[in-house]
Amino acid sequence: MLAAIVLMMASGAIGCPNRAGKTTFQPAEKSNTIQIVALAPSVAETLFAIGAGKDVVGVSEYCDYPPAATRLPKVGTFLTPNLEAIAALRPTMVIGLSSAADVHEVRALNAMRFGVLMVNDDTIAGIRDSIVRIGAAVGRTAAADAVLRKIQSRFAAIETALKGVPKRRVLMVVGHQPMVAVGRGTYLDELITMAHGTNIADADSHSWPRLSLEYIIAARPQVILDGQMGTEASAKSGFWSRYPEIPAVRDGKIYGYPDDPTLHPGPRVAESLLLIAERIHPEAFRAAAATAAIERKFKSVPARIEAKN
Repeated sequence: MLAAIVLMMASGAIGCPNRAGKTTFQPAEKSNTIQIVALAPSVAETLFAIGAGKDVVGVSEYCDYPPAATRLPKVGTFLTPNLEAIAALRPTMVIGLSSAADVHEVRALNAMRFGVLMVNDDTIAGIRDSIVRIGAAVGRTAAADAVLRKIQSRFAAIETALKGVPKRRVLMVVGHQPMVAVGRGTYLDELITMAHGTNIADADSHSWPRLSLEYIIAARPQVILDGQMGTEASAKSGFWSRYPEIPAVRDGKIYGYPDDPTLHPGPRVAESLLLIAERIHPEAFRAAAATAAIERKFKSVPARIEAKN
């Protein structure tokens, strides 16, 4: 699960890492058509979001959105792509993640004369950059710009709703055995901050720290976002009920979150922010004006949680 969280998305660069650790872009051989293999869920999602879904001929095993992507041929995972399956699809472009790329496999794809794009979407800035570069690489710059404007507009609507709310201490965990939390330097950590939360796991220098229950109890989180609870929006957790001294447990501020879209960086990052913000500050989204403003910006977002104090 951690691998699925940490790694995803893509945009424009080909070849192997240079001495600076970056990649240089060289287009594949000219062709009248573009055929793309997406090696991560966020890559596929971005391609469909900018209108290039019809050009996608293969996806990774983890690609689960949009529905059309799930019906395409699978070419392994973003950690272990199946080179034979990719070659059989004869793509003009393969898009993957620099954080997941194996140098040997990238060189093999280059040797097959495929255009190879590798990007990094570990941060909000990286997500934006990936959308821009993918758009440029597939000839859909205007569509990529439109997606970015929509994201920024939604960010602004959420920030308006959150204006004046106090910071709350937040713990966001992805599993219990071991207790792995969202830590500093990740895009989810950035979203917690944007949602006016203070991530208690930021005290650790790791991106995905393992926390002890003793530390969690001492840090006194006011809100717990628990991936172990799956899609349950709000529920009494049998696990956490054993620790009533934690403010989040005492006040019933324990929430589950779905893998999709929260754990996928990409064009739905504003939906992820909304989901997190509503769990940290449900009171900010109760006002009729705030709700109306959010609804105008998020016309396709599923019904949000029933806020409870």
